[in-house]
Amino acid sequence: MNLEKYNVTRRKAISTGAKVATAAVVTGVVGGLAGYLAGTSGQQESTVTRTVTVGGGGGQTVTVTNTATATVTTTATRTVTAATGPVTPEVSITFASPEWLPGRLTGLIAQDFPAWSKANIGKAVEVKMDLIPWDVIFERLSTTLIARSKEPTLLISDSQWLGQFYVGGHIRRLNDYISRDPELQQLLNRFDPALVYFYMTFPQGNYDNIVGFAHEGDTLLFVYRHDLFTHPTERENFKAQYGYDLPANYEDWYPGQLDWYQIRDIAEFFTRKAGDELAGKRLEEDFYGIAVHMSRAYDAIACPFGSILYCHGEYWWDPETGEVEGYINSERAVKALEFYASLVQYSPPNALELWFDEANAVMQAGRVAMIYNWAGFLPSLFDPAASKVYNLIRVVPPPGHRGDDGIFRRYSGIGGQPMCINAYSDRVEEALAFIKYWFEPQNQRKWAEGGGGVCIKDIIQTEWFRNLTPYNRAYADSIPFQVDFWNVPFFAEMLTAVQEEIHSALAGAVSPRTALDNLARRHKEIIQRENYPRAFERYGRPAKNVAQLIRRGLPIS
Repeated sequence: MNLEKYNVTRRKAISTGAKVATAAVVTGVVGGLAGYLAGTSGQQESTVTRTVTVGGGGGQTVTVTNTATATVTTTATRTVTAATGPVTPEVSITFASPEWLPGRLTGLIAQDFPAWSKANIGKAVEVKMDLIPWDVIFERLSTTLIARSKEPTLLISDSQWLGQFYVGGHIRRLNDYISRDPELQQLLNRFDPALVYFYMTFPQGNYDNIVGFAHEGDTLLFVYRHDLFTHPTERENFKAQYGYDLPANYEDWYPGQLDWYQIRDIAEFFTRKAGDELAGKRLEEDFYGIAVHMSRAYDAIACPFGSILYCHGEYWWDPETGEVEGYINSERAVKALEFYASLVQYSPPNALELWFDEANAVMQAGRVAMIYNWAGFLPSLFDPAASKVYNLIRVVPPPGHRGDDGIFRRYSGIGGQPMCINAYSDRVEEALAFIKYWFEPQNQRKWAEGGGGVCIKDIIQTEWFRNLTPYNRAYADSIPFQVDFWNVPFFAEMLTAVQEEIHSALAGAVSPRTALDNLARRHKEIIQRENYPRAFERYGRPAKNVAQLIRRGLPIS
């Protein structure tokens, strides 16, 4: 498989600054964490500044600037002190990860691995982190794997890359190792089925091909202005206009069946002009109802639109047959895109450029009632130094939609990444040992306390985890209804078509129906050229027909 043929740039904006800035909000309560993130001897520091401008009425703007100190380790400590005394590494392996908080936090937790591995496999193994910027990691890994390099032994793969890497023969199938190892078998059972389905298998959900272990979890969540939603006058006016109450607490959102169309009502209600009154105060600037990702960048549209699409009872294609006609351009899909496009009028002027930073910026500036954003980027909203509304907001699971068939569907686009083993590495024993070490309870606790996205369900379901941050409860409740798009080797072209065609509809250049017909045509051409599914039959079939489950309103996992 020629990986370069499907070259795609992963979230360029997910830079050191974007993720490290959010880390400042999560207190490092494990030994050494604060020093590690702040910078220690043997490390280089650089200041990264990200400025996002939110347009306002009358040419006014609000600018939110996030500045963070990024720390990148350049020299490794060769002797690790454990409870039993100094342990000098005998062997080293490399772990390639995006250069962001989860990658640095992984490096911190790995510092005790030499002592653990000495005690458990008889050799002290050091893990060296190779932290690679998001904008080049796919290309770097592709080049390395094509060259059949033995390192990195471990690597982070975005969920959509699994098909490319596995079909290309570049990451290991782990089933044989798991079948011989009761510890790995037990570990497999500790993941939520949704994460196994979309993070760890190819084809999706096919347990015959386990190709990774979930490392960093992420979910799309709603952040709303609790102070506005509970203001007596606003509540009275809203009910008078729409005939029902604004959601006042977490339970109204989940497990309450709040509908996406109610979200649009709320967005319309809170959209105000400068000079209007909001919560008893006269606005000096325009105020917006909602900020949802709508940028053409990478998957900024595919994830939130996918959420809306699934809630309308439709999917991108039939993953068993490769059929797209009557799926992505069905009546349900058209209705979903019409709804998505209708949110533009209640969004900031830069609506068609909104991604995670832009959505955060308008909320931090106190200029929007709701945003729909990834959990991994929410911490900065609770930083008093960065956010005007740090004490006025709440985080909840996303809504669903009750279709014409009477079924209430709640699905949401999935985020996060698995860790995989390089097929060319001769350090498989060491890699598997690190995977076991990584999921030890004390290390997962460090991962959670440091701001990592925990993927182990027996931790996620604890009250300790759910109360650890303002967004963990919503993260935990949202994982079971996560849904991904394609992880086939040609996903990049499929994704590019989505971003281009749907963005055209959001911009008003074409109708939603035309955009989806164009998308179906482009997807059909790609799928036929790749001879899907026939060319991939030797890898097995997806475990379930996600399209049919969504149409029937059933759980995916």
